[in-house]
Amino acid sequence: MGAPTYQLTLERTLRDTLLADRHVKFALQRLEKETTGYGYVARRKLLAHGLRLTRSMAPGVADAVASCKATLGLTQPVEVFVRPEPVINAALVRNPGGPPAIILSSRLIEVFTEAELRFVIGHELGHLAFDHVALPMPALAMVEDMAGVIVPRSTALQLYYWCRLAEVSADRAGLVCGQDPEAAASGFFKLASGLSSAYVKADLEAYSKQVTSLAAAPAARQKPDEYDDSLDCFSTHPYSPLRVRAVVAFSKSKTFAALTGRGSDGLSDADVDAIIERDFREMEPSYLEEKSEHAEAMRRALGLGAVLVANAHGGVSEMEKKAMMALLGAEPLSALMAEKDPRQAFDALVPKLKEVPLFSRARLVQHLTVVAHADGNVADEEYGALGHVATALAVPMSVVDETIHGAVAPMD
Repeated sequence: MGAPTYQLTLERTLRDTLLADRHVKFALQRLEKETTGYGYVARRKLLAHGLRLTRSMAPGVADAVASCKATLGLTQPVEVFVRPEPVINAALVRNPGGPPAIILSSRLIEVFTEAELRFVIGHELGHLAFDHVALPMPALAMVEDMAGVIVPRSTALQLYYWCRLAEVSADRAGLVCGQDPEAAASGFFKLASGLSSAYVKADLEAYSKQVTSLAAAPAARQKPDEYDDSLDCFSTHPYSPLRVRAVVAFSKSKTFAALTGRGSDGLSDADVDAIIERDFREMEPSYLEEKSEHAEAMRRALGLGAVLVANAHGGVSEMEKKAMMALLGAEPLSALMAEKDPRQAFDALVPKLKEVPLFSRARLVQHLTVVAHADGNVADEEYGALGHVATALAVPMSVVDETIHGAVAPMD
């Protein structure tokens, strides 16, 4: 059974749709021109600052790569580099002029078990098996020509949505390669928290239940449950609990059972996909497109918050402006930039915003970290502005901390 049989259907369909989009096609052509030679430069940096692993150096890593490649039906060469980093991290680097490379931090190799390593390497190779590199994000959504950003905002939102769905497909590949849901749980926990203590038991089912409290407004609850305070999952699990619930659902599917020799019982592919699609659509930032009083307040709050954050340190940079335009569009941004006191205007919206479910307020704060991190660095003043917004919206600062951490050292 080849890899495409367990690729998330919605992700595969959206990927094909995006690749056929004329704006995306043009942006890809432009990006290819702008990045000619990048693969060579990227590999040269890896050779200069990392260590290319051979079988004699790391037979366990080599075995994991060979096993995952065989499982996913990959035959092309793949290089593996280790970088001396104290954080647990892994990434896949596209190399147009040669073989792709998996980058593992030295800390990951030290603390991951064999099964956990197969899950992570399977995840990275899953991106390759599903050809996710055909849509190089986020660069694709930001590439410009003489007229400005090529990809329209509505299409850019779809690209970012596809990115999140692509992680689910890659996680499935990792689970099939590792064949151990418990190893996937502990791998998620270690990647997210940086902890490796044997005294902490990673529970995949418990992680998945955190989605409930993220997706439900407190006012809609008849009574609180044990996960009411679990928005702090962002503090120890920066990778969305949605991904974990998606892994749980797939681990209970007929497809996974058949692939791992565990019989033929389980959820159908359609049932699993329906769970994932519902969860992801509930958590999407729909306020960017909706027409409602609350959505309008959220859009204005996002714009005012973005101006507040961008102005906090050295004025609005070009990169910050591009990030703000991607979220808001050029016309609304011009009006917001002319606001005399964005902080006062934002604070005036807070009572209305508190009527919005917590997960939506958290998503707005996460969007603002995109603006703060647009130039690759979050200054203390920008962090302070993010703190003001988060506190006003009753969103824990852990959401800010872990979203920034995810931008600096993403899983892939």
